[in-house]
Amino acid sequence: MKKKLYYTLACTVMSTAFLTACGTEDGTSDNVKEKAETKTVTDQLDRKVEISSEVSRVVTGSILPFYSTWFVATNSTKELVGMHPESASAARNSVLASISPEVLNASTDFLQNGEVNIEELLKLEPDVYFESSADQTTLDKLTEAGIPTVAIKARDAAEAEPLATFNSWLEVLRQISSTDERVNMFLEKGKTVQAELDVKLKQLTENDKPRVMFLFRHTDNSITVAGSNFFSSQWLAATGAINVAAEIDGTKEVNMEQIYQWDPDIIYITNFTSTQPEDLKENKVTGQDWTQLTAVQEGKVYKIPLGIYRWFPPSGDAPLMLKWLAQNNHPDLFTYDMKEEIKQYYQEFYNYTLTDEEVEKILHPSSDAAIQ
Repeated sequence: MKKKLYYTLACTVMSTAFLTACGTEDGTSDNVKEKAETKTVTDQLDRKVEISSEVSRVVTGSILPFYSTWFVATNSTKELVGMHPESASAARNSVLASISPEVLNASTDFLQNGEVNIEELLKLEPDVYFESSADQTTLDKLTEAGIPTVAIKARDAAEAEPLATFNSWLEVLRQISSTDERVNMFLEKGKTVQAELDVKLKQLTENDKPRVMFLFRHTDNSITVAGSNFFSSQWLAATGAINVAAEIDGTKEVNMEQIYQWDPDIIYITNFTSTQPEDLKENKVTGQDWTQLTAVQEGKVYKIPLGIYRWFPPSGDAPLMLKWLAQNNHPDLFTYDMKEEIKQYYQEFYNYTLTDEEVEKILHPSSDAAIQ
């Protein structure tokens, strides 16, 4: 089916030699006379998308975590032939690279200067391309090229439902991969973990909750924090904390004066920036004095882990993110051994035995995970 879909555009953009190979006297290829079986899936824009019944070549675009979602749903990465460069940087520094090393074979060449290069993408012959529902320009471009494109919403979660977005992605993949067992297992695990946390969190008053800031992206010249209507607010509402940047919608660049006014009790640093806790604690950032903040003075600055994928956005490790945040927010309430929790989860859910070194890598990810 994929050659049939791409026939017209491929014969336009490829070389003369390839043009000759594409056409026969009746205008079809000898290899596509029999149309492959297809099925129709509904994406998150409620569009009907026709794809091959047997998906063996997958490309993921600016919906960065989606390559790891494919693994969670299918227990495989061999189908991933292309992904965004920022996805690739996370993959190279993830445990997924050890569990399913085929993930490292995915190409990033089809994305050039932040835009999809159709000619390079056609070389990957994708059965399906997953793209952000917010990027209408790219969706139109891919559809016009005849590439089966499924739109995925980056945020589809209620305020206190940190797993809802990831769950919704799994529901899309359920239509494609027909792997109900792993999808159902994840959905149930997330509900169970949240219910366990809620038993203790419901005892808290607002005064018991720490005031938290998520440092989303960071350089010497720019500080971007995560506010409301974003995963930051969802994680904190689910683990008993208050977002100091709640007045911000999504993410926003701020200055140090604003951060001094907030003076958070805890700072979490995402893996979308190379900044490490030591950079703030040891005042290594030129032109920024972080040592005046309560969180830094009390040593409560944490790099968010990276396992199957970065833990801040939706990922297959979302139940672990809940436990990790809850323990950092309320160490007196949640006294479990986080390293053992991670090992047990990976054994149960991914059927993978983590080494002590791999657990440390998850809990203390490299700055390289943020670099394209």
